[in-house]
Amino acid sequence: MFVKPAPGLLLRDPVTKQLLSAAPVEGLKKPVTIVPAQGMEVSDFDLFWLRRIRDGDAVKAEPQTETSKTTTVSATGAAAAPAPAPEEGAK
Repeated sequence: MFVKPAPGLLLRDPVTKQLLSAAPVEGLKKPVTIVPAQGMEVSDFDLFWLRRIRDGDAVKAEPQTETSKTTTVSATGAAAAPAPAPEEGAK
């Protein structure tokens, strides 16, 4: 699952020690790694993140991928398949 901090909160990943922020954070001394605002992937069974979600400190987020943005959908609702490549020896 993807998680990100609730608006206005700053969380620290317990494994990587990276800060997570839903918005840019001013006043932090460098070098500080901030996870992108779209969130990060964590285990579905990670008790730490399940507690953060339950307490309202974190929210579930949808992963943003380039392929999901560029997929075309036909009129029937099915995703369009790429055209097959022409064969090299075909006449």
